[in-house]
Amino acid sequence: MDTPQPPTRPESHVIPYQQQKRARIFPTTMITLTSLSMVSCVIVLGIAIALAVDPALQSYIPVWTAPQAGVALLWSALELITAYVPTPTGSNRRTIHPAALVAVHLLLWLGFAVGVGLTAYVLQYGLVFVGPDDRDAYPDVYDYYYDDKDGDDYDYYSNFYIHSMEALVAFLALLIIIHFIFFAGACVEVTRRRKRSYKADSGGVELDIQLADWGTPKHLG
Repeated sequence: MDTPQPPTRPESHVIPYQQQKRARIFPTTMITLTSLSMVSCVIVLGIAIALAVDPALQSYIPVWTAPQAGVALLWSALELITAYVPTPTGSNRRTIHPAALVAVHLLLWLGFAVGVGLTAYVLQYGLVFVGPDDRDAYPDVYDYYYDDKDGDDYDYYSNFYIHSMEALVAFLALLIIIHFIFFAGACVEVTRRRKRSYKADSGGVELDIQLADWGTPKHLG
């Protein structure tokens, strides 16, 4: 006599709480960081433009700060549009391939790192040059940067220029952190996709081996 089997429970499709929590936290975090990146880029671009149009400065700093900020601003806007603007079919959860994110954010944070290094070097030079104890440290360029004979005023390395470079270093450093976080997250996502793809391929191979071992089904023999 066959023992009655208990009824099988249908497979549950309830998303675990931790996954629900991650689904809520991650988009909020990405939106916050992307918005912070865009605001920082706008500030960097504003300072770079102000330095570029000032005829008394003729600074080269915008050359190695503005391009990265412009590209990062456009890319951040593209990411938001891609993820949250509905398509003509009504879908609004499109994503950019993580491999593309890895490449772009790698170039961005490296570019910002170069900008920070060069700007910090110029800033350090300016701070030393205008220091009260080093007024004669650079006699070969003294007449170009410092044309007040009384020793009270530095026209080129003004407070505006020094503070502008300090602000650039701060916001560029912030952009390095933000886009390095994006870069690391994209690397993790690429690894996850590769693991899922490998598991899927392995499952297909195992299924083919099982079918070969079973041989021809009995009803066809």
